[in-house]
Amino acid sequence: MKKLLALTSVCMLITSIALAGQPNEADQKWLQVVEKKINAGQTQISTPAQERVELLKQWAASNGYSAQVTQTSTSYRVELSKSIAQK
Repeated sequence: MKKLLALTSVCMLITSIALAGQPNEADQKWLQVVEKKINAGQTQISTPAQERVELLKQWAASNGYSAQVTQTSTSYRVELSKSIAQK
């Protein structure tokens, strides 16, 4: 019985460590909504959660955008821009 309890605890610990870097379902849905806003031309996004700022910065970097973050007393504002390649 003790072995089963120990094994279960270890599995739960490994699972929580593996998922720690992954955005949760709510953050993923938030990012989908933000992507739609960006595709519609909106370049400024506000959020009170620093985790979502990091998520948006990662998305921006992988999609060719630069992100400028400004922190206010209650939230973060992220301004996205996409540079046009010049020859």
